[in-house]
Amino acid sequence: MNLKTRIALNLSIAFSIVIGIVMTVIYISFANFRKTEFKENLEHSAIITANYISKLSAKVLNDEDKTVDSINNNEEDFLTKEKILVFSGDKNLVFSNVFDEKLVWDKSHLNTLDKQTKIFWTDENHENIGFKTKIKGMYFYILTSAEDVNGNAKLNFLKLVLVSIFFISLAFIWVFSFFFMKKQLKPLDDFKDKIADITSHQLTIQLPEQKSDNEINVLIKAFNTMMKRLNEAFLAQKEFTTSASHEIKTPLTRMSFQLENLSNLTKEVGAKEYITSIKNEVYQLSDTVNSLLVLSKVEEGKDIHFEKVRMDEVVFDAFAKVKKSFHDFEMDFEIREQEQEGDLTVNGIKSLLEIVFVNLFKNVCLYSYEPKAKVEISETLQNIEVTITNEGEVISAEEAAKIFEAFRRGKNSQNISGSGLGLRISKRIMDFHHAEISYSSNNKSNIFHLSFSI
Repeated sequence: MNLKTRIALNLSIAFSIVIGIVMTVIYISFANFRKTEFKENLEHSAIITANYISKLSAKVLNDEDKTVDSINNNEEDFLTKEKILVFSGDKNLVFSNVFDEKLVWDKSHLNTLDKQTKIFWTDENHENIGFKTKIKGMYFYILTSAEDVNGNAKLNFLKLVLVSIFFISLAFIWVFSFFFMKKQLKPLDDFKDKIADITSHQLTIQLPEQKSDNEINVLIKAFNTMMKRLNEAFLAQKEFTTSASHEIKTPLTRMSFQLENLSNLTKEVGAKEYITSIKNEVYQLSDTVNSLLVLSKVEEGKDIHFEKVRMDEVVFDAFAKVKKSFHDFEMDFEIREQEQEGDLTVNGIKSLLEIVFVNLFKNVCLYSYEPKAKVEISETLQNIEVTITNEGEVISAEEAAKIFEAFRRGKNSQNISGSGLGLRISKRIMDFHHAEISYSSNNKSNIFHLSFSI
């Protein structure tokens, strides 16, 4: 989950919880208000009943034959489904307003009123109040029960409204949060895209800065400053590499001619061999310098012209160049059976690709039991694969993992001269062509595998 989604999600959850709490508080507050208000109505109704009884004559109150009577108090009936029960001091029912159903009551409530003057309880949908009062020297228990139809209807309607508002708000907040965070963090998305597009040829990229001083703009300013410094350092490094290579190339060329002349002048075998050894070192150094010059020129963006290059031609031209220095070098070339008819061409720079194969062939000549390489080329629907195999001492897995690093040489090269830059340069050229190069070993075989996208 990315940062934008995480922030939007956390913001939505936080707002959802807050809104849920607010809605719950509103509902509970209204429910308590309804309950308190209805309790007051019940109490008012019970007081009216007590007033009505107080107006009755003592004869009516003491009439033992009268157990049930109608209570008409001439007050507006503001309670729905109200039931009024009046009990005498000995807890016998003496008055009621219910005639069409069987009366059932719980005497425990009457017993409770002996200890408390007033009680309130809820029974299913009915709310009840009871209190004990003294009228004309006699004690009476008055129980009033009613259903708050209007209040419960309003409470249910409020619940429906609050739930609807909650889910509508929830949907709005979640959608708004994601769009809001997407808009606010758009500079970060642009920042990410720009970074992904950066290569060694695009170090001059500058992100557009905003007028605000928020954290994102501070980050963009820091990035632009870093890119400026990085570009300056990279340019200085390339300038040094180019200048140094040019300065080194001229004396190397003179040394080569002088060694060649010196070799022709001397007739001593030992001296000739010594001069030849020095000359080979100079040639190798000259090749490395030339490779660095070509590569630096390409990385500066100069003379970049990709064209159709036949891989078999590149292999044979590289073989011819190596053959001049290593006369015993042999190559076993084979084109494998093709999935389809193809011309073995890739888009690239031929001079750079030749450097790759020259370096690989030189490794074959230096580190093989005999200077011989087997080269196999095959073409598929998507790639052109090249495999170079030679018989020689293999390197360990640890060394193989670092074989394409600069100045990295295996144990099998301890007694062999070299700069340790050949494979590193080859790897950079392959990366420049968006191609892949890898090393593997099999018994006594060293295998380099190259893959080019068509």
